[in-house]
Amino acid sequence: MQTGRQFPIRIVTNIRECYRLNIMKIPRYYVLLAVLVLFLAIAAGCTTSPQQTPAATQAPTQATAAPQTYQAPPATSSVSAADLDTTIRVRFNELACINVGDYLGVTYLYPDDKFKLEASSPGANTINVNVLFVDENDQLALRQAKPQWDGVHNKWVYESVVPLVQFDNIATPVEKTFIIKKQSKYYICADDRKEAGAQDITYLVPVKLTKM
Repeated sequence: MQTGRQFPIRIVTNIRECYRLNIMKIPRYYVLLAVLVLFLAIAAGCTTSPQQTPAATQAPTQATAAPQTYQAPPATSSVSAADLDTTIRVRFNELACINVGDYLGVTYLYPDDKFKLEASSPGANTINVNVLFVDENDQLALRQAKPQWDGVHNKWVYESVVPLVQFDNIATPVEKTFIIKKQSKYYICADDRKEAGAQDITYLVPVKLTKM
């Protein structure tokens, strides 16, 4: 009879102990769960933070993509630049001269100075102008001496004028190298005083002078 009375008491005791044990275990699961969530959060932060670094490095790349002004390099040439490179403005059927010294920055040219004179036509289907290189005295005489055609030598001649260089009827580029004979002021003249009629037109005759 005693064993039958004690049996229910054991059952109740076991239930209470199991209940206590289960109650004690529940907070541990939450702790483990919280630790697991924290660990996952830390791991996720470590894996996602490196993905943000490319965005930071892309900003400078976009800044350098701005349009840049390109400046072409200066052209180079093995030929020396001319000391005088300009055009002479001459009206149809008239004479025009330029002072060489004004372009070279000197008053006189001196004996044994060596130069190369180049001249070109003012353009196709325009005029076939004469270009002359003369000293100061011949430049004054040239204004009074109109060109006369010499059929024997097939050239234009100027009375009392002895040019250092004379190009007749320029249609294509021409050049000549020469030496100064005496100290003087010198001029390059474009002469179109061999035309017929009158036209209100001004032509630009290209000339170059290079000291050798």
